[in-house]
Amino acid sequence: MDYSCALEALIRWAQGHTDVRALVLTGSAAAEAAHPLSDRDIEVFTTDVEALLRDESWWSDLGEVLVVERLEDGGGNPTRLIYYAGGKLDFTLLPAPRLTGRVYARPFRVLLDKDGAAATASLSTSSREPPSPPSAAEFEESINWAWAAALMQAKAIVRDEPWSAKLRDQDLKAELLRMIEWDHHAQHGAGLDTRYLGTRMRQWMDTDIQHALEHCWGGLDGDDSTRALLATTELYRTLAERTATALGLPRFDHERVEAEMHTILDFHSA
Repeated sequence: MDYSCALEALIRWAQGHTDVRALVLTGSAAAEAAHPLSDRDIEVFTTDVEALLRDESWWSDLGEVLVVERLEDGGGNPTRLIYYAGGKLDFTLLPAPRLTGRVYARPFRVLLDKDGAAATASLSTSSREPPSPPSAAEFEESINWAWAAALMQAKAIVRDEPWSAKLRDQDLKAELLRMIEWDHHAQHGAGLDTRYLGTRMRQWMDTDIQHALEHCWGGLDGDDSTRALLATTELYRTLAERTATALGLPRFDHERVEAEMHTILDFHSA
């Protein structure tokens, strides 16, 4: 996909539709830090969101569509993630008034602005809103979810149910990433940008954590899965204990749950 041509075609389409008032490019492309495989993230400001949801020809004509994800963003705004042959465009549909006074956490570039509303938009002086430390309830939730996933993964390994084991491993890894982010903010300050879903981890994640992660994935073999599970829980526990100390949060009895996990895994070697 030729992104320049695709964006030009999108602008021409928007110019011919009175309900579409503005187009704003966000993400790495707007910051001029795009990788050759980077998506193009585009906010579409319109007076009729529902019309754009009903008629999908406006994005289907921009290239050869392979697959589509129809989702909502964290704010409940409809998003359409369009995978084209050779590229990907991510559209977020927003009511036109939302552009007025809009504050962006990261660089943005106005592609089209029929009403001059983008002149009131700005880039946050702090680049982004620093994340708040986890509350005691959030921290406890993560620990409980992580160890619950670990216990169920151990059972799946012993039962030789590798698919189930992988599904629970995914749950455990989600909590591990959350704990890594909390630990890094506690160690380096809330200003550290941990991005989203581990993206660009090579840029922000401590080297020792990256090295530890190399041991946290395994294959379908029971012994290999066990090794990866033990490495994952060891790293999670280390970070959870360090983060709890740094933030003054209550200590969790990791040892008791860990012992239960080993009791389950002993059935595998019996």
